[in-house]
Amino acid sequence: MTFDHDEAGGLRSDINVTPLVDVMLVLLVIFMVVTPLIHQELPIELPLSRSSQEATDPGHVHLTAAADGTLRLNDEAVARADLDTALRSLYAGSDDHTIFLQADGKLPYAAVVDLMDACREAGVERIGVITRPAS
Repeated sequence: MTFDHDEAGGLRSDINVTPLVDVMLVLLVIFMVVTPLIHQELPIELPLSRSSQEATDPGHVHLTAAADGTLRLNDEAVARADLDTALRSLYAGSDDHTIFLQADGKLPYAAVVDLMDACREAGVERIGVITRPAS
């Protein structure tokens, strides 16, 4: 804090904000450096499902995605570019717009989300994820 004399001869006090700005910038840099390190150190393991159930209706549509990215729709190979057309033709005369997605555990999460988005864009209303039951 500095004290100056104004024109009337009285004291005028001002707060020097430069040290405050310096401290805030240092804290900002520290948080920017530390935050990515925290996310990299947290390993995430998805649990097995203890409440896994069998899909017994043979009329349900199944989409299987292998670890290498190949897709099978009701046990028939389908290209990713043709998935939208194939799904729309399957659901054309059906009231139940449900699909069961079975994705390999080594498939990247972004690829699974991309498949789910493609199913939603094709008119699928409900997506069931097939999991492995815990023994």
